[in-house]
Formats: sequence, structure tokens, C-alpha cells
Amino acid sequence: MRAGTRLEGPLWAGGGGRLLGAQIRASALGPRSVIRGEVAASVFLGFANKAHDGFVGHSIVGRWANLGAGTITSNLKNTYGRVRLEVGATTLDTGLMYLGSLIGDHAKTAIGTLLGTGTVIGAGASVFGDVRPPKYVAPFAWGGSGDARMTREGFLKVVERVLPRRDVPVDPAMRAVLGRIYDWATP
Repeated sequence: MRAGTRLEGPLWAGGGGRLLGAQIRASALGPRSVIRGEVAASVFLGFANKAHDGFVGHSIVGRWANLGAGTITSNLKNTYGRVRLEVGATTLDTGLMYLGSLIGDHAKTAIGTLLGTGTVIGAGASVFGDVRPPKYVAPFAWGGSGDARMTREGFLKVVERVLPRRDVPVDPAMRAVLGRIYDWATP
């Protein structure tokens, strides 16, 4: 933990993580996660990366997700009303006043991404191009808006670059599992 990090419980931080000058309250940080900036009432699963400033509140961030510098989530609507999720063509009323973003495993956001209240980003999506992407970004989306998808091999190449940075090898079994997930989640 670096100097200037402020922790406010309840809080859980998994082993091997790094807190890089953060203000973190009421959250759970998975093992080997890297966190900087303001985090409130959020869950970061293992190996998640938020190494730069930006607010993340009332959100769930998946394993191996990476939030680019200045990524910010909104966790409260201007109307103080209940948050609705849009998942594909389905709208779900959560009944919650506070809900930030639900970000899937291996998802990535670009520098300066602004995520509206109740944004859902699918697994493996690479969000860039629009400062404020739509409230639903499909799994393995390329760019965030529109129908472009990351290719299976493109996704696996990114995984093969990212995991070794945290000393996690990508063996044929892991490639096969992630490839099957890609096949299942893409049309």
C-alpha cells in the first residue's frame, strides 16, 4: 500500500494486491488487483486493474478487467430514481437507487471513459471511441457502440499478452476454456 491510500471499512483486500494512492470504502478487492483513485461500495474480482484516478462506485468489476485512466462510473441518477439495466433488448428494473457499472471479465475501457448509471459491459469487450458508451456493451464488442466484435484469435492474443504481466501463464487448457466462452457468447 502506497502512502496517501485511505481505507474505510468494511473492506476486504485479497493477497498480492497493490493500492496505489487510493480512497477506498466499503469494498472488496480481489487477489492481485491494482487499485488507484476513489472506490466506493464496489467489488473488484481477482487481477482487476484500476491503476489510475477516476471514481468507481457501487460497481462490480470482473477478473482481469482493465479500467483505463480516468474511467468514471456514475452510481446515482440525476432524478434519484431506481436504476434500470439494459441487457440486449431486455430492460430490468433493479429497484436500487445506487448502482454503478457491471463490468465483465477481461473487459477493457479506454482513457477517459464515462460510464452511465447502470452500464453493463460484457466479458472481453474493448470499449473505446465514444467517451460515453451505450448502457449495454455486448460481450467481446470492439469499440463499444455498433456491431463490431473482437475476433476469437484477437481476444486470445490480448489474453496471452495480459496474463503473463502478472506471472500467470496461458496454457492450452486456459486457451481452450476462454475460446469456448468466446464461442458461446458471440453470435
